Amino acid sequence: MPADYKPRKKRKQKKSMPGYLWLLAGLAIGLFIAFIVYLEKQPASTTSFETAVNQELKKLKKNNRSDKKTETPAATEPKYNFYTILKGMEVLIPESETRPPEVTKKPPAKSGTRQYILQAGSFQNLHDAEKLKAKLAFLGLEADIQHVTVNNQAWHRVRTGPYKNTQQLFQSKKILQQNNIDAISMELK
Repeated sequence: MPADYKPRKKRKQKKSMPGYLWLLAGLAIGLFIAFIVYLEKQPASTTSFETAVNQELKKLKKNNRSDKKTETPAATEPKYNFYTILKGMEVLIPESETRPPEVTKKPPAKSGTRQYILQAGSFQNLHDAEKLKAKLAFLGLEADIQHVTVNNQAWHRVRTGPYKNTQQLFQSKKILQQNNIDAISMELK
């Protein structure tokens, strides 16, 4: 087949308008329509509105002056009457019932007998609690899982301790913090 050496004429492509121009044109049209709607919603003339307001104010001033002359201060009723209602509903309790029972004071616990625990987590899933217990075992901390029911839901608390002094408590808490485990320290009673 023979080769065609004549260059083909390129079709002239019409340049289309860029997208941002279409956006600006649409925005301008929308603002124009909104402005027309705004103008139609306005009252026909503001001067007639102002005169109507001024007339109403004059009427109110005249009425206020005439009301002040006829009104007496003793004729006003209290705005709230619940103060009198509450006084009527007061219940008197005999003196014998209001005396608090005598409480015998316990001597304060000695500082050597206090014990502390660390709660490293509380889970609804037992499997999660056992995973944390195993992680604590790898860190050298002995942990127990306490099973508790709160609001008809089972919770599994992972606790370490008891610790006899605060030095042991802080040492264990430091180990937990270094391993990104938040723990709550509690005093056993």
